[in-house]
Amino acid sequence: MRSLKIVHCSIFNEFNDGNFFYGVDRRVSHGLVRNGHFVYDFSYRDWERHLRFAKIKNTGLSKMNKKLIKICKNINADLLLIGKGEKIATSTLKEIKKALPNLKIALWYVDHLNEVSQFWENLREIDCFFHANAYHLQRLSSEFRDIKFAFFPNISDESFDIFYETEKSNDIIYISRDYMEDNRHKFAILLDEFCKKNGLKYEIYASLGNGFIFGDNYYRAIAKSKIAINFNRDDEIECENSKKLLGASNRMAHFMGCGVCTFSPVIAGFEKFFTHEKEIVYFKNPSDCFEKILEYLHGERYAQIAKAGREKALNLANAKRVAKFMIETIFGEKFSENYEWREHIYQNGEKI
Repeated sequence: MRSLKIVHCSIFNEFNDGNFFYGVDRRVSHGLVRNGHFVYDFSYRDWERHLRFAKIKNTGLSKMNKKLIKICKNINADLLLIGKGEKIATSTLKEIKKALPNLKIALWYVDHLNEVSQFWENLREIDCFFHANAYHLQRLSSEFRDIKFAFFPNISDESFDIFYETEKSNDIIYISRDYMEDNRHKFAILLDEFCKKNGLKYEIYASLGNGFIFGDNYYRAIAKSKIAINFNRDDEIECENSKKLLGASNRMAHFMGCGVCTFSPVIAGFEKFFTHEKEIVYFKNPSDCFEKILEYLHGERYAQIAKAGREKALNLANAKRVAKFMIETIFGEKFSENYEWREHIYQNGEKI
């Protein structure tokens, strides 16, 4: 694949002083550069704030969108890659396509697809959509004709997910921003009760009224823990009922990438990526999770899982490999390798 000029329009959080240095947007840009492409990062939310009139919310939208158009034209971009992009106007995408008829537009997304009409209008203007949950892709490809819909995995990469050699002074870590509204909050309550009952050392962040943790402190907290528990907004308490296909989270990719034993709800299709009791520990419900925690803490079995899980995660879903898959999919190139998630690419309701 020739070297491309890419405008990566995503969140980036430039004004947060490195607190989110490990975000998906930076991982994707890192992978694209490692594949030999030129990448111009455009932090659209930050620019919208910067261009506001009297700091009034969204008054910078028009100027920010015009700025994006100018950037794509000035660079003569081959690809406009958008991460989420809820503030990007449909008219902006149309104008960019008119000015640069050979340009491709792709969108990647890792959140829930519970979006306003603007999101769906924009979707009709793109060439390729990547989502970190394959569950809805075939249906969406039937509704939005001629667009490619593809799964892509959350990235684990040693440039971000650093392995810290440190004492395992904590048994359990659980990080989940639940807003007290969904199953994550229910799970946190059960976990809190379980750990107290069994005298475990544990830390819960961003839930049950506990504060958040960011930056390098985030990785330090993970590193000192024996087991990290992944549980997400779209997980059901009875995990096998969750509407997910290969759907995980950034946080899970971080856990595995930095070498901590990761516990996860059962995820349909994920056994193709990580083997139960070898590279990860799957659980079917909270009771199953808690039984397995006691089992794995005894005899320090968690250490073997952590090591094997990190090695597999960094080989499977490193930034360079995932970005290469994205480019090959967008431009219809012959795949350079047998990606484990290759079967989840759809167009017009059919696998391609």
